[in-house]
Amino acid sequence: MKKPTTLLFVLLFAQLVVTAQLVTFTGTGGLPIPPGAPGQMQGITQSGNSVSGVGLLGECVTIDNVTIDVQYPWISDLAVLLVGPGGQVLDLSSGNGGLGDDYAGTIFSDGAPTFITSGTPPYTGTFRPEGRATSVNFPYTNVPPLGTNTFASTYNGTNADGNWVLYINDYVPVDVGLLISWSITFNLGGTPPVADAGPDVVQCQGLSTQLAASGGDTYAWSTSGNTASITVSPVATTTYTVTVSSAGCGTDTDEVTVTVVPQPTVAFTSTSTQVCAQGECVTLSVNFTGVAPFSASYNVFGPGNVLLDSGSASSPTATGGTVQICPPPNLPPGSLTITATSVSDANCTCN
Repeated sequence: MKKPTTLLFVLLFAQLVVTAQLVTFTGTGGLPIPPGAPGQMQGITQSGNSVSGVGLLGECVTIDNVTIDVQYPWISDLAVLLVGPGGQVLDLSSGNGGLGDDYAGTIFSDGAPTFITSGTPPYTGTFRPEGRATSVNFPYTNVPPLGTNTFASTYNGTNADGNWVLYINDYVPVDVGLLISWSITFNLGGTPPVADAGPDVVQCQGLSTQLAASGGDTYAWSTSGNTASITVSPVATTTYTVTVSSAGCGTDTDEVTVTVVPQPTVAFTSTSTQVCAQGECVTLSVNFTGVAPFSASYNVFGPGNVLLDSGSASSPTATGGTVQICPPPNLPPGSLTITATSVSDANCTCN
């Protein structure tokens, strides 16, 4: 025997409540279920909820929850569905609760650990939507697995602005009830892009460098490059700008400056221009230009351009000290050539 229900019909109008990154829109409450109750005992109650200023749903803007309060005996007579502005339907709960009464402070959220089907009336707490039916048309299927459809899968990529509808189908002509209140809360607290073009670079003339940005999904450089990393070869000091975007989260920009400096050089000099091949060595002074510290590698070639030796020199100052060149015994007369193969300073290495 079902207990009689006393109905209080109070009309509540939509209002907006903002808390931190959560924006809650409250739909029309105080609506009879079905709409002609108590004389009508079967039918569909629809409550609108006007949403504005939320925009595209996706990575940064999501549905945090839908909360309902419904007074109704034998709650399994009802199907409760959410209809988005674009007509997309999510099955919150249909035919659940057996002989129990009411949805009291029932919160539907994709992140809840428990499906509504595992709860018991009055379903106070947070539950995952049933997520089976995708149409408001009765009967409501139990064929797909629970949670086949979610807030995210149903509404991401759609515009949240517009009229949302809580659709309550009282499909058993026995009882009547009341939609006390309902609301939909959006999470605007997604992570917006934070552009990072990387550290400034000092580069030698004639060389290339790679710039690597981060902080978003897509990238647009002032060079017209559209990847996170680009290679640049400026002939003079240049500042590059990157615009970083994330879907539904806006854009951010950052700059990186590539300062172009002269290439370092090394010079080998000697006061002696002749050396005997029988174990005599010649001392060369090493001098650098650029920004200290310095290092250089060199090869020594003999007559016929034969490689005789290799070596290196380094110095914390532009005056790089000395190196000794010692021709091997029995070397035929001819010229010795000392060639730098690479030179480095604090900014770059040139080969």
